[in-house]
Amino acid sequence: MAFDGVVVANVVKELRDTLLGGRINKIAQPEKDELILTIKGQVKEPYKLLLSAGAGLPLIYLTQENKPSPLTAPNFCMLLRKHLNNARILDIYQPGLERIVNFKLEHLDEMGDLKIKYLIIELMGKHSNIIFWNED
Repeated sequence: MAFDGVVVANVVKELRDTLLGGRINKIAQPEKDELILTIKGQVKEPYKLLLSAGAGLPLIYLTQENKPSPLTAPNFCMLLRKHLNNARILDIYQPGLERIVNFKLEHLDEMGDLKIKYLIIELMGKHSNIIFWNED
Protein backbone atom coordinates (compact mmCIF):
# COMPACT_ATOMS: atom_id res chain seq x y z
CA MET A 1 0.00 0.00 0.00
CA ALA A 2 1.37 3.40 -0.97
CA PHE A 3 1.95 6.11 1.59
CA ASP A 4 -0.29 8.92 0.35
CA GLY A 5 -1.37 12.02 2.27
CA VAL A 6 -4.41 10.35 3.85
CA VAL A 7 -2.43 7.34 5.11
CA VAL A 8 0.25 9.65 6.51
CA ALA A 9 -2.47 11.67 8.31
CA ASN A 10 -3.69 8.51 10.03
CA VAL A 11 -0.14 7.49 10.95
CA VAL A 12 0.47 10.97 12.41
CA LYS A 13 -2.71 10.69 14.49
CA GLU A 14 -1.58 7.33 15.90
CA LEU A 15 1.92 8.67 16.63
CA ARG A 16 0.46 11.75 18.38
CA ASP A 17 -1.78 9.57 20.55
CA THR A 18 1.11 7.27 21.47
CA LEU A 19 4.31 9.34 21.58
CA LEU A 20 3.40 12.94 22.45
CA GLY A 21 5.21 14.00 25.62
CA GLY A 22 7.64 11.08 25.43
CA ARG A 23 11.42 11.37 25.50
CA ILE A 24 13.88 10.07 22.94
CA ASN A 25 16.00 7.63 24.90
CA LYS A 26 18.11 5.94 22.24
CA ILE A 27 18.95 6.56 18.57
CA ALA A 28 20.26 3.88 16.20
CA GLN A 29 20.97 3.90 12.47
CA PRO A 30 21.02 0.27 11.28
CA GLU A 31 20.99 1.23 7.58
CA LYS A 32 22.23 4.35 5.77
CA ASP A 33 18.64 5.53 5.16
CA GLU A 34 16.99 4.23 8.33
CA LEU A 35 16.69 5.38 11.95
CA ILE A 36 15.26 3.67 15.01
CA LEU A 37 14.28 5.98 17.87
CA THR A 38 13.53 4.43 21.25
CA ILE A 39 10.98 6.64 23.00
CA LYS A 40 9.94 6.39 26.63
CA GLY A 41 6.53 7.79 27.42
CA GLN A 42 4.08 7.56 30.29
CA VAL A 43 3.95 3.76 30.05
CA LYS A 44 6.71 1.53 31.37
CA GLU A 45 7.69 -0.13 28.13
CA PRO A 46 9.47 2.02 25.53
CA TYR A 47 8.29 2.39 21.95
CA LYS A 48 10.58 1.93 18.96
CA LEU A 49 9.85 4.25 16.06
CA LEU A 50 11.35 3.22 12.72
CA LEU A 51 11.93 5.99 10.17
CA SER A 52 12.99 4.75 6.74
CA ALA A 53 13.79 6.99 3.79
CA GLY A 54 14.58 4.08 1.49
CA ALA A 55 14.00 4.79 -2.19
CA GLY A 56 12.08 1.56 -2.69
CA LEU A 57 9.79 1.73 0.32
CA PRO A 58 9.84 4.79 2.61
CA LEU A 59 8.17 3.96 5.94
CA ILE A 60 7.38 5.26 9.38
CA TYR A 61 5.93 2.91 11.98
CA LEU A 62 6.09 1.67 15.57
CA THR A 63 7.81 -1.67 16.06
CA GLN A 64 9.02 -3.98 18.81
CA GLU A 65 11.84 -5.50 16.78
CA ASN A 66 15.46 -4.41 16.96
CA LYS A 67 17.81 -4.40 13.98
CA PRO A 68 21.54 -4.89 14.47
CA SER A 69 23.44 -1.61 14.24
CA PRO A 70 26.99 -1.20 12.94
CA LEU A 71 29.77 -1.19 15.54
CA THR A 72 30.70 2.38 14.64
CA ALA A 73 27.73 4.72 14.43
CA PRO A 74 27.46 6.81 11.22
CA ASN A 75 28.02 10.58 11.45
CA PHE A 76 24.33 11.45 11.08
CA CYS A 77 23.46 9.12 13.95
CA MET A 78 26.17 10.67 16.15
CA LEU A 79 24.86 14.15 15.32
CA LEU A 80 21.32 13.15 16.26
CA ARG A 81 22.54 11.55 19.50
CA LYS A 82 24.32 14.77 20.41
CA HIS A 83 21.34 17.02 19.69
CA LEU A 84 18.31 14.81 20.41
CA ASN A 85 19.25 12.40 23.19
CA ASN A 86 16.67 12.87 25.98
CA ALA A 87 14.67 15.35 23.86
CA ARG A 88 10.96 15.64 24.64
CA ILE A 89 8.43 15.33 21.80
CA LEU A 90 6.32 18.48 21.81
CA ASP A 91 4.36 17.92 18.61
CA ILE A 92 4.01 15.57 15.66
CA TYR A 93 2.28 17.09 12.66
CA GLN A 94 1.78 16.91 8.92
CA PRO A 95 1.67 20.09 6.81
CA GLY A 96 -1.55 19.89 4.81
CA LEU A 97 -1.92 16.48 3.20
CA GLU A 98 1.73 16.27 2.22
CA ARG A 99 3.73 13.07 2.67
CA ILE A 100 5.83 14.79 5.33
CA VAL A 101 5.92 14.14 9.09
CA ASN A 102 7.42 16.81 11.37
CA PHE A 103 8.58 16.09 14.91
CA LYS A 104 8.93 19.20 17.07
CA LEU A 105 11.37 18.45 19.90
CA GLU A 106 12.56 20.27 23.02
CA HIS A 107 16.15 19.68 24.12
CA LEU A 108 18.69 21.19 26.49
CA ASP A 109 21.80 22.42 24.69
CA GLU A 110 25.36 22.39 26.03
CA MET A 111 24.71 25.58 28.03
CA GLY A 112 21.54 24.19 29.63
CA ASP A 113 19.17 26.36 27.58
CA LEU A 114 15.95 24.89 26.16
CA LYS A 115 16.07 24.76 22.37
CA ILE A 116 13.43 23.72 19.86
CA LYS A 117 14.66 21.29 17.21
CA TYR A 118 12.91 19.49 14.36
CA LEU A 119 13.24 16.06 12.81
CA ILE A 120 11.41 15.78 9.48
CA ILE A 121 10.83 12.72 7.34
CA GLU A 122 9.71 13.09 3.73
CA LEU A 123 8.01 9.93 2.44
CA MET A 124 8.30 10.61 -1.30
CA GLY A 125 9.56 7.46 -3.00
CA LYS A 126 13.05 7.88 -4.43
CA HIS A 127 13.07 11.49 -3.20
CA SER A 128 12.56 10.48 0.47
CA ASN A 129 14.68 12.18 3.07
CA ILE A 130 15.26 12.54 6.82
CA ILE A 131 16.11 16.12 7.81
CA PHE A 132 17.29 17.51 11.13
CA TRP A 133 17.28 21.26 11.84
CA ASN A 134 16.99 23.74 14.69
CA GLU A 135 15.52 27.25 15.06
CA ASP A 136 18.67 28.89 13.73
